[in-house]
This record gives sequence, C-alpha cells and structure tokens, in this order.
Amino acid sequence: MTYLHEPGIPQKSSVAEKLVDALSPKNLALLAFLTLIYFVVEKLGMRLAFIHPLVTPIWLPSGVALAASILYGYRVWPAIFVGSFLGHATTSVPSFLIPVGVTLEGLAGAYLVNRFAHGVKAFDAAKDVFLFVLVGCIGAPLISPTIGVGEIYLVGHARLAGLGLIWLTWWLAHGIGILLVAPFLILLLRTSRHGMDGGEFGELAVLLLGLISVCLLVFGPLSVSLNKNHVVQVWLCVPFLVWSAFRFCPLEAAGTTLILFGSAIWGTLHGYGSFMANNLRTSLVLLDTFIGIIGTMTLIVAAMVVERRRIEGELLGTQTLLQEAVARKQRDLLVTVQTLDVEATEHMEAKRALRESEERLRRLAENRPRN
Repeated sequence: MTYLHEPGIPQKSSVAEKLVDALSPKNLALLAFLTLIYFVVEKLGMRLAFIHPLVTPIWLPSGVALAASILYGYRVWPAIFVGSFLGHATTSVPSFLIPVGVTLEGLAGAYLVNRFAHGVKAFDAAKDVFLFVLVGCIGAPLISPTIGVGEIYLVGHARLAGLGLIWLTWWLAHGIGILLVAPFLILLLRTSRHGMDGGEFGELAVLLLGLISVCLLVFGPLSVSLNKNHVVQVWLCVPFLVWSAFRFCPLEAAGTTLILFGSAIWGTLHGYGSFMANNLRTSLVLLDTFIGIIGTMTLIVAAMVVERRRIEGELLGTQTLLQEAVARKQRDLLVTVQTLDVEATEHMEAKRALRESEERLRRLAENRPRN
C-alpha cells in the first residue's frame, strides 16, 4: 500500500536530492581532485604537441576522463571540462570547444562501455574487452577530434590540406590514451581485485625487472648499436606481456603495457628504438599503432585467462556440490540398508517365534487325551 506524505512535512524532490548530493563536501572534493589531476596530465601531454599546438600524438588525459566517468559516474563531467578548459586556456592557442569535445568524449565513452561492455567489469571477459576497445577506444574518440579540427579550421589555425592528418593523429592519440590509461585506472580503483601471495609477488617482481631490462635494451642508448645488427627488436618485449596476462590478472597486464609504453615513448623521444623514422611525428604514429595492437591483445589474453579461471572455479564448485550430494545419498542409503537389516532381523525373529508357537500347538494337539 502506498501512503501519501503527511501535510505540513516538506518532501525533497529528486532534483533537490541530486543537487544536495552534487554540492556535498565529499562530491566537491572529488571534483576538485579530478580537476587538478586532469589539468596536470593535460599540461604534461601538451609537451608532445609537435604537429599543432593543440594536437599531440599521445593524449593520456582521454583515458583519465573515461576512467573517471566509468568509476564515479557522469557527475564528474564538470571536473573534466574545467580541467581541460584551464589546460587549454594556458596555451598559446586557447580553446573553448575542445574542452566541450573532450567532456562529451568521456561521457559518451562511459555510456557506451557501461551499455555494451559491462562498465568496470569490461576486462573480465574477452568479448567485453573487444567491445571496450571498439566503443571506448575507437568510437568515442571520434567526437573530440571532429569538434577540435572544426574549431581550429574555422579560426584559421590550420589549412584545409592538413586537416586530414591532424584529425587522424588526434583520433589515434585519444584512442591510445584511453587504451593505456583507462583499463589500468579502472582495474586499480574498482572494489574487487585479486590479492597476491608472496610467491606471486616475487614472480611479478622478476617479470617487471626482466621487462624493464629488455626495454632498456630495445629503447635505450644501446639500441642504436644493437639495432644496426638487428640483434634486439621490439618484439622481445611481447613475451613479458604474455607472461603477465597468463600468470596474473588484467591489472598486472595493463600495468606492464603501461611500462612498455613509458619506455617506448621515452626512447622514441630521445631518438632510440625500433620506431625511429624520418621524422618524430611518424615515429610516434608507428609507436601508437604498435601499442594499440599489442595492448589490445594483452588485455584480451588476460580476460580469457580470467574466464578460464572463473569456469574452473564454477566447475570445481559444481564438482564439490556433486560430491556432497553423492556422499549424502550414500549416507541415506546406508541408513536405509541398516533399517532394512533391522526389519529383516525382526521379521526372522517373528517367523521363528511363529514356528515355535505352531510346534507347541501341534504337540499339545497330539498329547491331548482322546475319549
């Protein structure tokens, strides 16, 4: 039964409740923190603006925006917009529409991932990882470069002939940024995580040391002489990513991919590694392509391992239930057999007593005197 509220007692509307929640100290502190984080990451990303003052080959803030929108909901959009607006306002080419595009990109990506890839659980199944990459890293990043390229063309900061390359670089940078940062942050900050024992922690330490050592050879100063003889290639890093995906969880797999990217971007910017081309822009585009492919494969393999473990756990649970059911049936059968034994013994006793009674009656009948 539904009761109407008593007259004279004020009732909060849903809009009022949402407004109170939005203005709560906890929510305001979260928005302020996210604004600061986004602003700092954006200023760091702007240092790679080689093609255009507003375009970089790597754009990690897009991953921060998507991860924050998925983890904390669509209410974080003011932090994304303000952080992006402050970041662009302090550049040589201030922009208002680009922060709008970045905010819409984060919200659209979060909606699509929540709708089609199960949100924070997107990395627990290979199908969801594929959908996350499709809608979050390929689909959602179409928004920001389209708005941004349109703005810089209308204000005269770019020529029509170069818009295609600017748009492609912009889109690729945002997609790679989401692929690198969003999975790691979501897996790190979501409530459920896999705990490691001492043996697993030691194995992870060995894995990371090996990966860092190989990255120093592939993307460090020694790569200049080693690559001339084709001794060291970038694919030597792949076994470490496969190792992390098979032996650990998606969080560790995303972390190793991030370490590989950090090493690769540092080496490429300093003129080392296998991605060096005629110009730095081409080198970074090649690096983006490699990281995108290998990062997606690593997350998919890690998700497949999670699925296998989950299925094994379900099968083990089913086996345990079956064993308990069989043991229970055996106990019930044993009780039934014991009951039947008791009943059979009682029946035999009754038959023996009946025979003895019949024998006594027969004897009495034979010994009875006749007239």
